[in-house]
Amino acid sequence: MAERRYYRKTYQKNSGKRRFFLVFKILGLILLFCFIGGGFLFIYCAKDLPRPEKFTEKPFIQPTKIYDREGKVLLFEIAGEEKREIIPLEQVSEYLIKAVVVTEDTNFYHHPGIDFKGIVRAVLADLKLMKPAQGGSTISQQLIRSSFLTLEKTLSRKIKEVILTLELERRYSKEQILEWYLNQIPFGININGVEKASQVYFQKPCQDLTLAQAATMAALIRAPSYLSPYGENIPELLGRKDYILD
Repeated sequence: MAERRYYRKTYQKNSGKRRFFLVFKILGLILLFCFIGGGFLFIYCAKDLPRPEKFTEKPFIQPTKIYDREGKVLLFEIAGEEKREIIPLEQVSEYLIKAVVVTEDTNFYHHPGIDFKGIVRAVLADLKLMKPAQGGSTISQQLIRSSFLTLEKTLSRKIKEVILTLELERRYSKEQILEWYLNQIPFGININGVEKASQVYFQKPCQDLTLAQAATMAALIRAPSYLSPYGENIPELLGRKDYILD
């Protein structure tokens, strides 16, 4: 009787081990297939991608300026689809730099281009509100998206965005990426870049913006047309400005 119980316990113990190793093998195979499939998807999406160094090869579109004979008085400014004036990062108000970073990408100086904590935080916020209200894209991702990619919401486009963003961050400094971003982002219809926006909205160079003005400019980035100072949604613009200041 005792011998029979011993063999039963031994059989049950061995069966438990076999089940454990079977489950372990199945999970291993699933992970292997996911890894291989992900690798093929990565390679497929990575082919024919633009080179991040193109940022240094193509100049930003700027308007043609016509001055008087002495080159001092601006007589006319001929702009195409975009009004923009390029300035180095050193000429951007420190207030504006901080307002943009805290609004668009709080961890800009601490992540490699992709902010996984920010993505999780955005997903949790969306689940709480039951609607897509938060964005998880970093400043680098926004720059890549607006420069090289479309706005279509597909898995392949997102993978391409991640690949290019990581390569962008590997090649260039945070300061260079931020300078490109600030000179490119739209602030209204045909108003692009912080310098042109500052001149249009506040009639002053970007480096002379006050704290409140810088917060207002940063508030425009999320929805420049909807929050336009010339539109009907000024209370929402001012509310977002106060949120940024807080």
